[in-house]
Amino acid sequence: MTCEEFSNTFDTLLNSYSIQAGFSKENNNQASIALDEYEKSVFLTKAQKELILALYNGNNGSGNSFESTEENRRYLAPLVREITLKPMDIKKSFSDGSHDYFTLPEDLWFITYEAVDTDSSCDSFKRIDVYPVTQDDYNRTKRNPFRGANMRRALRLDLSDGVIEIVSKYNIGDYYIRYLKKPSPIILAPLPDDVSIDGKKDVSECKLHEALHERILDLAVREAIQSKITNNK
Repeated sequence: MTCEEFSNTFDTLLNSYSIQAGFSKENNNQASIALDEYEKSVFLTKAQKELILALYNGNNGSGNSFESTEENRRYLAPLVREITLKPMDIKKSFSDGSHDYFTLPEDLWFITYEAVDTDSSCDSFKRIDVYPVTQDDYNRTKRNPFRGANMRRALRLDLSDGVIEIVSKYNIGDYYIRYLKKPSPIILAPLPDDVSIDGKKDVSECKLHEALHERILDLAVREAIQSKITNNK
C-alpha cells in the first residue's frame, strides 16, 4: 500500500471499530476518535514492530518463528541483510583463545547467522560458525571442550555500544553475519520540526511484504481504540 492508501484505510477501519466500541458523534457519552497523520504514523510504526517481533520469535498464534516456515521467511525477507566486518584494532590473547572485537551495523536488530574466517591450516575449519554466549555463562562454557571455543566453533559475547567480542581457538580475519535490520518507520506525511519517529521526519512507506499491510493496519487501529478507552478510564 502507498502512504495515502494506508491513511485512508486507517480512517475507514478506525470509524468502523469506533462505532463498535461506542465512540461516535451520536454517542453523547463518548467522543469520536480522530487522529492526525502523525498519530496514525506512530500507531502504524508501533504495530509494524510488534508484528515483526511476533513473526520472528513465534509468538504469533501459530507458534512458527522466522525460519520455521516459508511463509514467515517471505514476510521478513525485505529486512534480511548480510555484511562482512573487519576486526577493530583491538586484539587480546588468553588461555581460552584469541579475542577479537567488532562493531555491529547500526541498523542491526537480530542476528540470524554468523561465522568467522580463521587462519586454520585445515580447509574444513577456515570458516567456522559463531555461537552467542551470555556473560554469566561464559566461564562455564569456555571450560567445556564441546561448548567452548574449539576448531569447529567460536563464541560471541555482546558488549556495550554495539561492540561484540569473538573468542576463537584460531586467529580471526573477517566476521560474516546475516541479520534482520530494524524496520523503517511508517510515516504518512512530512512531520513538523518538533516531532520525529525513530529519528525520521520524511514520508516513509512500509517496506514489508504486501500481505502484512492489512495486519499492520488492523493491529494499529485496535491499539488506537484501546488507547482511547484507557485514556477515558
